[in-house]
Amino acid sequence: MPRYKALLTDLDGTLVHSQDCICEALIKSFQNVKVRVPSKDEIMGMFGLPVEVMLTTLTETDTEDRDTILRFIEEYKKQYPIYMEGAGMIEHAFETVNRISEMDCPVCLITSERRKNAEHILRRLGLDKPIKFMVTRDDVTRFKPDPEPILKGAAACGYRPEECVYIGESPFDIEAGVAAGAYTVAVPSGNWPRQSLEEQSPDCLIEDISQLLPIFRGIKMEEKK
Repeated sequence: MPRYKALLTDLDGTLVHSQDCICEALIKSFQNVKVRVPSKDEIMGMFGLPVEVMLTTLTETDTEDRDTILRFIEEYKKQYPIYMEGAGMIEHAFETVNRISEMDCPVCLITSERRKNAEHILRRLGLDKPIKFMVTRDDVTRFKPDPEPILKGAAACGYRPEECVYIGESPFDIEAGVAAGAYTVAVPSGNWPRQSLEEQSPDCLIEDISQLLPIFRGIKMEEKK
């Protein structure tokens, strides 16, 4: 059994090129709920956080306005599968996740998407086969950068956080992984600058997701490049 026994992985920007698709789905949702429509840069500055956090932060919607929040969530659920038809796999992501799964290391998705949305994109890209576990926005009360979803993901796989590798492409991911005690790997495959990842002190920063394979094989990587 490898030193690390499970892989916990972010979705958007880590496994899937979906940032533009999600931005378009969000913009359409803001429009249809008839609230202020943020710019793409504003949305990208909060990428990786739950959509309701974006709504209450980027518009005048109050956190107690449950009606608008729920309407926005439902609208986004409708728009997500439409716009995500344009999403594609990040290079080497499928092969890497599949190889790790074949090592008898369970793989758990950690995402701020709702479960229905996450299941949709995993099925469409064939990732539902190697990824057996999932922690979504529906499963937690606190989300990244809080460590709760990472801790739940490790528990779902049957291991302690320190026995798991967690990979993500945003500062929120890295902060959560470090706080949870997982071996935290940053990969600059999304829209976040490399420096913003380094500032969260990951255990390792890799250039390509395929570099996870040596970690699971017990080969020491150069840490905190």
